[in-house]
Amino acid sequence: MIRNNAKAKAWLKAVCWTVGIALLLFTGLFFFTNWLENKIETMVYQESDGVNKLQLYGLHVSPFLGSVSVDSLSLTPDYERWQQLQNTDTKTSRMLIDIHTKKTKLRGLNTIGLVMGKSVKLDKLVLQQPEILFTVMRQDITEQHKPLHETVKGVVEGVQINEIDIDNATLRFRNKADAAESTFAIKQFNLTVDDFKLDKRSFRAKDRAYYANNIQMEAAQVSYLLPSGGYRITTDSIKLNTSKRTLLANNLKLVPQGAPNELAREKGKSITYNKAQIQRVAFTDLDYPAHSRNNNFIAKHLLIVNPNLSAFKDKKNFPDENEQKPLPHEMVQSVSTKFLIDTIDVKGGFIRYAELVPKAEKPGYITFQELNVTITNLSNIPAQISLEHPAVIQANTMVMGKSSLQIEVRLPLLNKNYYHTLSGRLGETNPEILNKILEPTSFISIKSGHISEATFEAELTKQHARGSMKVIYSNFKIDLLSKEGDTEQSLGKEILSKVANLVAIKSSNPDDKGEAPRTGEITVDRNSTKSVFNYWKDCLASGFLSSAGLDNKAEK
Repeated sequence: MIRNNAKAKAWLKAVCWTVGIALLLFTGLFFFTNWLENKIETMVYQESDGVNKLQLYGLHVSPFLGSVSVDSLSLTPDYERWQQLQNTDTKTSRMLIDIHTKKTKLRGLNTIGLVMGKSVKLDKLVLQQPEILFTVMRQDITEQHKPLHETVKGVVEGVQINEIDIDNATLRFRNKADAAESTFAIKQFNLTVDDFKLDKRSFRAKDRAYYANNIQMEAAQVSYLLPSGGYRITTDSIKLNTSKRTLLANNLKLVPQGAPNELAREKGKSITYNKAQIQRVAFTDLDYPAHSRNNNFIAKHLLIVNPNLSAFKDKKNFPDENEQKPLPHEMVQSVSTKFLIDTIDVKGGFIRYAELVPKAEKPGYITFQELNVTITNLSNIPAQISLEHPAVIQANTMVMGKSSLQIEVRLPLLNKNYYHTLSGRLGETNPEILNKILEPTSFISIKSGHISEATFEAELTKQHARGSMKVIYSNFKIDLLSKEGDTEQSLGKEILSKVANLVAIKSSNPDDKGEAPRTGEITVDRNSTKSVFNYWKDCLASGFLSSAGLDNKAEK
């Protein structure tokens, strides 16, 4: 009996000690959790000089397991406080971040080390439904940027996270605090990051990108407002994988932010109003590590599937713009980021260009259907591109859906005189198909004719183009139209048409069977206020008019 009582007392003592220790740990954990919550919120506030306010809701901590979670959190910037610091020449961040999340989990966190001021290390970070807003507070005027690991401080310096999962997130970017709309936005995206290490070795590693072993992202919607404000680029979905070196976007659109007359009125001049849609854009072998380390953009292949472009220009109701238009060389040479795309393939394209000119009642238009293009060696890297190894564009299309056209352009893009060559072939066609563009814009109507073949080649610079064109055609006749927007001639124009057809225009090439065909000269002085496509079109017009006996009339 005495022995049983002793055992009972021993068990009772053990239970009491267990309960006591449990109560002590629970009480300690409760106070530790409150202390840690206040410690983290205070640390964020102090290290940001009062700019950032962190609020944690429902903090749960298991320090011995290294587990931390919050039901929700918010990081809210004080824009007025930032401006006060800026006005006193205090060092401030160029960008502020506003974050609101639902459930947030950290597993395997070095809690004790974090409290002691050591760098963050954890096994996994999970963010559910975060809403993130980046705001640019001042423009970046520095020519060179330091890597991220050289700019951070405190517990974030040298952070290591084995896995990051961000689920159903929204990200927005705006250029200033009072901006009415976001410049860039990603909706409903999931992001997974493997083995993230914010240090020098990870930054330099050639098999890692953005400090991670791999990054995968899938987004439902992406939009970007172009700097001019007139257009927004959108996609229905986008996927990227840094280890597989892929980037895929579906249903890419160029969306005008107003009607044609609204955008033209805003600019105070005639503009080219564009709408575009691309079914699929896919990069393969995209060098994410090179972009991560030095901002270079290197890709092996870009596929563009079923692009559709519609362009319209109103020269009747708005003055024609007289701004300088760059050639491809100028655009490439102005890009500071080094880039190289080995091959670009465009499949199944369609282009429609329409133009309304003064004294016309309706716009003229031309279409290019079944457009297929291959571009090779597109680069601004001196070691990659030269006169002997230029960028090459090879395109074939159906003009107005009826006449085949093949073009090759060779572009040594770093040439200071913007030298390049243009060559190609136009297949058999009825030239009357061009009346849809000629009658409303040039007040010329092709009444008859047949083209068997046309070949051309030219050398072009930023000043002029010289070359030759051979057009085999027969029974070519035109009418000069009155400028009332219809296809009827006035009496004077009818007389001029007959004179032109009888005297000036050579109706066939060759003139007689058995004769060698004439070769027309391409002679064009470049109008720098016109686009490169207009420059190339002038070359074809010059060669054809020369073949038809109307030398040096390209502009007419």
